[in-house]
Amino acid sequence: PSPVGARTQLPTPHGNSRRHSFRRCSRTAVLKVPGPTKPALVLLCCVGAWLAICSSSFGAPISKTNIQRTLELLKEESKALYEDYNKTEASGISPDESLQLPCFSLGREALTNISGLKAYLEEVKSLSKNTVDTTKLTKRLVDISCLNPLNVNISRPQKTDSYTKKTFILSVLKKFSDCMAEVQAKDNIC
Repeated sequence: PSPVGARTQLPTPHGNSRRHSFRRCSRTAVLKVPGPTKPALVLLCCVGAWLAICSSSFGAPISKTNIQRTLELLKEESKALYEDYNKTEASGISPDESLQLPCFSLGREALTNISGLKAYLEEVKSLSKNTVDTTKLTKRLVDISCLNPLNVNISRPQKTDSYTKKTFILSVLKKFSDCMAEVQAKDNIC
């Protein structure tokens, strides 16, 4: 056997010989071979880690426990947001019952409904000049969506006076809160 750290001549496929060194690594001799092995291993490790982190965005199923927890948070947060807005900003204003808001559902319609709800919640945030923060609600809807929600057009208030805006905001928050109160978790959403 060669002593540790010795250099030896190994033939290459072209008949030339190259010097390769052996190093001792915890009782095992390791051959340092030039070539694409190291970059391939690094790439493999990086891609593996990336896939592990991002697997849910590639349609990996969301567990029933995560769905249940997210739905519970949506119920609590939507109710709290509605009640807070009703007391502080819209006291004495009645919600507009004619507003047609898609109700959240589990199943085939989930992506379409989540997209519509997300658009309404973003409009609420915009009309309130960010005083009604719907960020958590929209994030939770996106979290339980199988795919990225679509950008959809919604009916916005025609008038921009304060009363009309408040009525619209109150109506959206109430309908969303009522809708979430009725949702029951299933094994999956898609």
